[in-house]
Amino acid sequence: MIYPRSDLFDLCKVRDTAFWPMHRQELSRTAGGRTQAKDLGSALWRVSVTTSPAPLADAADIEAALISLNGSVGSFLAHDVRRPFPRAHAAGDFDDVATITALDVNDSAFGVRLAGMPEGFTLSVGDYLGFEYGPNQTRALHMVTVGGLFDPAGNLDVEVFPAIRPGAQIGAAVTFKRPSCEMILEPGQQAPVITEFVASSVTFSAIQII
Repeated sequence: MIYPRSDLFDLCKVRDTAFWPMHRQELSRTAGGRTQAKDLGSALWRVSVTTSPAPLADAADIEAALISLNGSVGSFLAHDVRRPFPRAHAAGDFDDVATITALDVNDSAFGVRLAGMPEGFTLSVGDYLGFEYGPNQTRALHMVTVGGLFDPAGNLDVEVFPAIRPGAQIGAAVTFKRPSCEMILEPGQQAPVITEFVASSVTFSAIQII
């Protein structure tokens, strides 16, 4: 088996899902009673999924795929199935040709400049973008928090969450179509629920690895 698996979400129909950042923070209080928050590291994406009930024969595909991950040992690629494409281009009828041309835009680790898309191509708040970084080509997944339109020169400055991690490079190819990150299952997954012995549904949750 080769990890990460890239077919997990192709094997099932998602009924319920949540895709949300898991912050790594701690709170402390000063002698004066002031509460302070401190980041211990960049936030990681977490997903929870419940599949639609499927005939037992069809459900075997996703069940076997989850079992093949060997608990939390194997990894898979995950994306927010609610937003596979930018909101303004929901049909996905565009080419992924953008690249990163500047980092730390406006002196912010959340700011990045993109180039290469046609004039007017729009990134809206809540859209996702992805790219690979670092010596191991780790998959970065970011949500757009300040978007806009690519200008006539094909450039756009955006703000994203979480902050761009060290290792990102100028020239990295950017993905807007089903951008994904690598995840592993959280421990303690439950067995599928069988309905009247004709249909099966499974619930699982996973956390991003970097």
